[in-house]
Amino acid sequence: MAMENPVASSEQFVKLINKGFAETKEPEGKAVKVAYLGGKGSFTDVAARKFFSSVGMRTESKGFPSFEGVFSAVASGIAEAGVLPIESTWSGSFARCYDCLLKFTSISVIGEISVIDSHCLAAIPGSDISKLKAVHSHPDIFAQCSGFLDQLSQQKQSIERVSELDSASACSIVQNLKDSMHCAICSLEAAKIHGLEVLKESVANDSNSASRYIVVAAAPSREEDKDMESVASAVAEAASGGESVRTLNGGSQSGTLKCTIAITMHNEAQGLFKVLSCFALRGINVTKLDSRPSSSALGNVLRDTVHWEYVFFLDFEPRDKKSIDVVISNVREFCSSLRVIGVYQGNLKSSKVQPSKFISVKKK
Repeated sequence: MAMENPVASSEQFVKLINKGFAETKEPEGKAVKVAYLGGKGSFTDVAARKFFSSVGMRTESKGFPSFEGVFSAVASGIAEAGVLPIESTWSGSFARCYDCLLKFTSISVIGEISVIDSHCLAAIPGSDISKLKAVHSHPDIFAQCSGFLDQLSQQKQSIERVSELDSASACSIVQNLKDSMHCAICSLEAAKIHGLEVLKESVANDSNSASRYIVVAAAPSREEDKDMESVASAVAEAASGGESVRTLNGGSQSGTLKCTIAITMHNEAQGLFKVLSCFALRGINVTKLDSRPSSSALGNVLRDTVHWEYVFFLDFEPRDKKSIDVVISNVREFCSSLRVIGVYQGNLKSSKVQPSKFISVKKK
């Protein structure tokens, strides 16, 4: 579960992308092949286009129905990069994404983007919202829009919630049914792509509901490269919103460097406390701590495990490359295994939570 150089995969991907970066800005140039979760117009498709268009990079995008499908496409070389949701401000972390990060050991996180999810209710043109009988979408989207759906059900006898692979697929199904009593909760882009009429906008429980998406890539074969430090990081620049960023090699430019690691610890008292102390004593901010059952990593990360042991994921903000090496060396002392999932530029833009009128908020 160890990685010799935690920064290597990100630097190598930057080299791969920049090899033809100038050409991607030309109409006839080579486009970056990108795999994303869901169908055309899905929330992940929207996030992928925003991420790569922020630096003018052309892409050839293809949707896949599962997290495993996106990771497999990247691992096999079908795609040069993949974009997947890893958490939502409303429904929390996506477990399958974390499981795939453990399963596909050759893949690293090389970027992230936070996008406000604009949920809308859409149906075939001419539909009446008061006559709807069924709504199609992904289960996580139902959770994000539960207030609106509950209110809609109260106004009528009942509205069936039909789970689909993703919101874009839900649009396609509604369009093919050509039944005005069926609708979908989706992005505005998906509704437009599938020729649906938007009956209601901003139907999420949080009007500023956002999702965090990660950009992943498979590290190219290892090779010596003395010019690595001079490589312009197009992907890192995209992840930082186009602003100047701190280089992966410890430069002094502004920006937030992030590192994600996965660890397992010895079964002893204060184990997690000891690990977190390594960051606290060095003034390094740990921005997220999550866990998954270690059985999800069996055969891929861990050689042996038992039920009810866990793999912990930590996101932290190192000052530079040197601080990554130092803190990881210290953390290893208290871990039975450690793997660096990625080193990348953080790109989380905060926005105020805006409860929609569909959710009642009790005032103190």
